Amino acid sequence: MNHLIVSKLTNSGLKELLLSFIAHKKALNFAQLTWIHYQAFGGKGEQIYRLAAAVELLILSFDILDDLEDQDNTEEPWMQLDYSLSLNAATTLYTLSQSAILTLHSSHKVEIYQSFLKYSLLAMEGQHDDLENNITSEEHCLQTMKLKSGSLIALASVCGMQLAGKYDTKVEEYSYEIGLAAQTENDFRDLFNPHKKDSSSKKQSLAYLYLQKKYNNHSNDLFLFYNSKQDIQQFFGSLESYKQKLLNAGILQYLNVIKQVAINRAARIIDSLNLDQDQIDRIKSTIL
Repeated sequence: MNHLIVSKLTNSGLKELLLSFIAHKKALNFAQLTWIHYQAFGGKGEQIYRLAAAVELLILSFDILDDLEDQDNTEEPWMQLDYSLSLNAATTLYTLSQSAILTLHSSHKVEIYQSFLKYSLLAMEGQHDDLENNITSEEHCLQTMKLKSGSLIALASVCGMQLAGKYDTKVEEYSYEIGLAAQTENDFRDLFNPHKKDSSSKKQSLAYLYLQKKYNNHSNDLFLFYNSKQDIQQFFGSLESYKQKLLNAGILQYLNVIKQVAINRAARIIDSLNLDQDQIDRIKSTIL
């Protein structure tokens, strides 16, 4: 990733900024997905390093754009800069990722580039639905979550498989299930994250849609809280009381069921891959 930035850019300030963003990353989960699928489908060679780096540059650009659009995760370094600088950094990262694909020494780079564009556009469509915040049903919400998160997991996984010269639609299928599970886990964590604005902006998340049904008094209390301008301490007295209210309302159990159902569906699809059992186990241990 660092090499792609240093070799392609001449502006020292922009290079320094992008390198600092990369240094901030705690994990390269999407690059790992690309690597695992490349190996599982028989890939051998050095081009996987360039592809994995391209995937991570793309994901970082999407992370930055997502935070800028949602105006949350204020602790991230790109959220502490002038908006225009961070926006330019994100578009630079996106363009660098595309450039890296076109310089792959692989007979499959056209197919890989097409997948980059396909899944990026699908993720953007999911993000648009999320930003419009006009989701009114659980089904619509789940589809948006799949597009927003699952498309990027599909991109990383499918491109790794394609570099190995193989293609199986099941990889896309389970990637969307894993994306749904991951997005549900994110929504769960966001309930306790003071840097996220989903509750204060009445975001039509699974949790908020659940509360709107007001299954019990605890749900009603939480619904009133999310529509108030008070913080957790002001409304509930303590974080512990708030957590207990979430539990009593059934939100935590509801999100966990959604997550586990998606994971179970993904596991069944992975088990049906036409691969050796050790490769199936490697994919499952990485992705589940």
